[in-house]
Amino acid sequence: MITIEIDSKNVMNMLTGLEKNLPNAIDRGLNKFSERLANQIKLEAVRRGHKTTGYLSGKGTHAERISQGNYAIFMPYYTKYLEAGTRPHFIPRMGKTVLWAKKHGMSFYRMKSIIAEQGTKPHPFTNYVIKREVKRLKTDVEKEVNHTIRRK
Repeated sequence: MITIEIDSKNVMNMLTGLEKNLPNAIDRGLNKFSERLANQIKLEAVRRGHKTTGYLSGKGTHAERISQGNYAIFMPYYTKYLEAGTRPHFIPRMGKTVLWAKKHGMSFYRMKSIIAEQGTKPHPFTNYVIKREVKRLKTDVEKEVNHTIRRK
Protein backbone atom coordinates (compact mmCIF):
# COMPACT_ATOMS: atom_id res chain seq x y z
CA MET A 1 0.00 0.00 0.00
CA ILE A 2 1.32 3.47 -0.86
CA THR A 3 0.43 6.38 1.40
CA ILE A 4 0.57 10.14 1.06
CA GLU A 5 0.49 11.80 4.48
CA ILE A 6 -0.97 15.25 5.10
CA ASP A 7 0.20 16.85 8.34
CA SER A 8 -1.79 19.67 9.95
CA LYS A 9 1.32 21.34 11.43
CA ASN A 10 2.45 22.37 7.96
CA VAL A 11 -1.02 23.67 7.15
CA MET A 12 -1.15 25.74 10.36
CA ASN A 13 2.07 27.46 9.30
CA MET A 14 0.40 28.39 5.99
CA LEU A 15 -2.51 30.09 7.75
CA THR A 16 -1.19 33.52 8.55
CA GLY A 17 -3.46 36.14 10.10
CA LEU A 18 -5.93 33.57 11.44
CA GLU A 19 -6.32 32.20 14.93
CA LYS A 20 -4.19 29.09 15.29
CA ASN A 21 -6.36 27.67 18.06
CA LEU A 22 -8.99 26.30 15.71
CA PRO A 23 -7.75 22.72 15.31
CA ASN A 24 -11.20 21.24 14.63
CA ALA A 25 -11.81 23.61 11.73
CA ILE A 26 -8.40 22.85 10.31
CA ASP A 27 -9.05 19.14 10.78
CA ARG A 28 -12.35 19.40 8.86
CA GLY A 29 -10.60 21.29 6.06
CA LEU A 30 -7.88 18.63 5.85
CA ASN A 31 -10.54 15.92 5.83
CA LYS A 32 -12.32 17.52 2.88
CA PHE A 33 -9.03 18.09 1.08
CA SER A 34 -7.78 14.53 1.55
CA GLU A 35 -11.09 13.03 0.43
CA ARG A 36 -11.08 15.22 -2.68
CA LEU A 37 -7.43 14.35 -3.38
CA ALA A 38 -8.21 10.63 -3.24
CA ASN A 39 -11.21 11.13 -5.56
CA GLN A 40 -9.15 13.21 -7.99
CA ILE A 41 -6.45 10.50 -8.11
CA LYS A 42 -9.17 7.94 -8.92
CA LEU A 43 -10.65 10.19 -11.63
CA GLU A 44 -7.22 10.86 -13.17
CA ALA A 45 -6.54 7.10 -13.23
CA VAL A 46 -9.78 6.59 -15.18
CA ARG A 47 -9.03 9.53 -17.51
CA ARG A 48 -5.65 8.02 -18.33
CA GLY A 49 -7.12 4.61 -19.04
CA HIS A 50 -6.17 2.80 -15.83
CA LYS A 51 -9.71 1.76 -14.98
CA THR A 52 -8.94 -1.89 -15.67
CA THR A 53 -6.11 -2.04 -13.13
CA GLY A 54 -8.27 -3.15 -10.21
CA TYR A 55 -8.42 -1.10 -7.05
CA LEU A 56 -6.63 2.04 -8.26
CA SER A 57 -9.73 3.65 -9.74
CA GLY A 58 -12.06 2.06 -7.20
CA LYS A 59 -12.19 1.48 -3.48
CA GLY A 60 -8.44 0.82 -3.18
CA THR A 61 -7.60 4.52 -3.34
CA HIS A 62 -9.09 6.28 -0.33
CA ALA A 63 -8.43 8.91 2.33
CA GLU A 64 -8.18 7.93 5.95
CA ARG A 65 -7.65 9.80 9.20
CA ILE A 66 -4.51 8.58 10.95
CA SER A 67 -4.74 10.85 14.01
CA GLN A 68 -6.01 14.32 14.95
CA GLY A 69 -4.94 16.58 12.09
CA ASN A 70 -3.17 13.86 10.10
CA TYR A 71 -4.64 12.18 7.06
CA ALA A 72 -3.27 9.73 4.52
CA ILE A 73 -4.24 8.77 1.00
CA PHE A 74 -3.92 5.01 0.55
CA MET A 75 -3.35 3.59 -2.92
CA PRO A 76 -2.75 0.01 -4.11
CA TYR A 77 0.85 -1.26 -3.90
CA TYR A 78 1.12 -1.57 -7.70
CA THR A 79 0.73 2.20 -8.17
CA LYS A 80 4.50 2.55 -7.77
CA TYR A 81 5.05 0.18 -10.71
CA LEU A 82 2.48 2.03 -12.79
CA GLU A 83 4.09 5.38 -11.95
CA ALA A 84 7.72 4.38 -12.51
CA GLY A 85 7.43 1.48 -14.94
CA THR A 86 9.35 -1.77 -14.48
CA ARG A 87 12.50 -3.42 -15.74
CA PRO A 88 12.11 -6.57 -17.84
CA HIS A 89 10.74 -9.37 -15.68
CA PHE A 90 8.87 -12.68 -15.71
CA ILE A 91 5.05 -12.70 -15.73
CA PRO A 92 3.40 -15.86 -14.37
CA ARG A 93 0.38 -17.26 -16.15
CA MET A 94 -2.51 -16.55 -13.79
CA GLY A 95 -6.16 -15.80 -14.30
CA LYS A 96 -5.76 -12.05 -13.82
CA THR A 97 -2.73 -11.74 -16.12
CA VAL A 98 -4.45 -13.73 -18.87
CA LEU A 99 -7.58 -11.60 -18.44
CA TRP A 100 -5.55 -8.36 -18.56
CA ALA A 101 -3.88 -9.42 -21.82
CA LYS A 102 -7.25 -10.39 -23.31
CA LYS A 103 -8.81 -7.02 -22.32
CA HIS A 104 -5.94 -5.25 -24.07
CA GLY A 105 -6.30 -7.24 -27.27
CA MET A 106 -3.27 -9.49 -27.10
CA SER A 107 -2.43 -13.03 -26.21
CA PHE A 108 -0.87 -13.79 -22.86
CA TYR A 109 2.30 -15.03 -24.56
CA ARG A 110 2.70 -11.79 -26.53
CA MET A 111 2.28 -9.72 -23.36
CA LYS A 112 4.69 -12.01 -21.50
CA SER A 113 7.38 -11.69 -24.18
CA ILE A 114 7.05 -7.88 -24.40
CA ILE A 115 7.40 -7.47 -20.62
CA ALA A 116 10.25 -10.00 -20.50
CA GLU A 117 12.15 -8.04 -23.18
CA GLN A 118 11.21 -4.41 -22.50
CA GLY A 119 9.60 -4.17 -19.08
CA THR A 120 6.73 -1.70 -18.78
CA LYS A 121 6.60 2.02 -19.54
CA PRO A 122 6.02 4.53 -16.73
CA HIS A 123 2.60 6.19 -16.55
CA PRO A 124 3.02 8.93 -13.92
CA PHE A 125 -0.12 10.78 -12.91
CA THR A 126 -0.36 11.07 -9.11
CA ASN A 127 2.27 13.82 -8.89
CA TYR A 128 0.31 15.85 -11.44
CA VAL A 129 -2.88 15.51 -9.37
CA ILE A 130 -1.12 16.33 -6.09
CA LYS A 131 0.47 19.50 -7.50
CA ARG A 132 -2.88 20.58 -8.94
CA GLU A 133 -4.83 19.90 -5.75
CA VAL A 134 -2.34 21.34 -3.24
CA LYS A 135 -3.13 24.77 -4.66
CA ARG A 136 -6.65 24.30 -3.23
CA LEU A 137 -5.51 23.12 0.21
CA LYS A 138 -5.12 26.58 1.77
CA THR A 139 -8.49 27.66 0.39
CA ASP A 140 -10.28 24.60 1.80
CA VAL A 141 -8.80 24.96 5.26
CA GLU A 142 -9.33 28.72 5.38
CA LYS A 143 -12.97 28.20 4.38
CA GLU A 144 -13.52 25.89 7.35
CA VAL A 145 -11.67 28.23 9.73
CA ASN A 146 -13.63 31.27 8.54
CA HIS A 147 -16.87 29.34 8.85
CA THR A 148 -15.96 28.50 12.45
CA ILE A 149 -15.05 32.12 13.22
CA ARG A 150 -18.36 33.39 11.80
CA ARG A 151 -20.36 30.90 13.87
CA LYS A 152 -18.99 32.21 17.16
